Amino acid sequence: QTAAESAPEGEPRWSCLCYLADALSRGGRPDASLPFYEQAAAQARAVAEARGDGSRKAWADLAAITGNWAAALGDVGDLDAARQRQLDSAEAEKKAGRPAINVIVSELEALRIDIMQGKVAAALPEVEARLARVEAWWQQHRSGQPVPEAPDAEFLARALIGALDIARAAHFAQEDWPAALRRLDATLEVKRALERPPEDIGATRMNRANVLGQLR
Repeated sequence: QTAAESAPEGEPRWSCLCYLADALSRGGRPDASLPFYEQAAAQARAVAEARGDGSRKAWADLAAITGNWAAALGDVGDLDAARQRQLDSAEAEKKAGRPAINVIVSELEALRIDIMQGKVAAALPEVEARLARVEAWWQQHRSGQPVPEAPDAEFLARALIGALDIARAAHFAQEDWPAALRRLDATLEVKRALERPPEDIGATRMNRANVLGQLR
């Protein structure tokens, strides 16, 4: 907090404010983190909207700040605000000129909240459309082709696993167990291709076993 208060205005200060908020949020005090995320976001947005030399970097920083802010809001149960921050993050990613995968990840997290709030019927087609794009990029990467929309292979893989999990959650909510099983099988395939740790793969296998139990 002292560093944040004494840092020079601009990126150093909003970065320190975000570090402080992240520390509080991840340290089990998400409620205490919220004012610092708000301050950091307001400062980054002011520079971004000024359209000066640092505008693009400020938009990118704002995307990261609002994404972390959304997570903290979710932890305190304010899902409506968390959803809006995810949409703010997606918009900032676009204005920063970031790869399309970054935008889609934030949009998918907003859709995850829609599913949590019972808006499955409306959210699922939106999730599936984005999942299809991410899956296509993953196959493109696996075939050895460059993927301009998702140049970081590890981030792409994590985005795909996240998108599959969001789709699975929607199928769970609808008790569509065959569809949920397909998503879990796809997740296992990706995790095995990435040689994820056994405990990570084991968690997905446990979810798969639970779904198989529902199919009987």
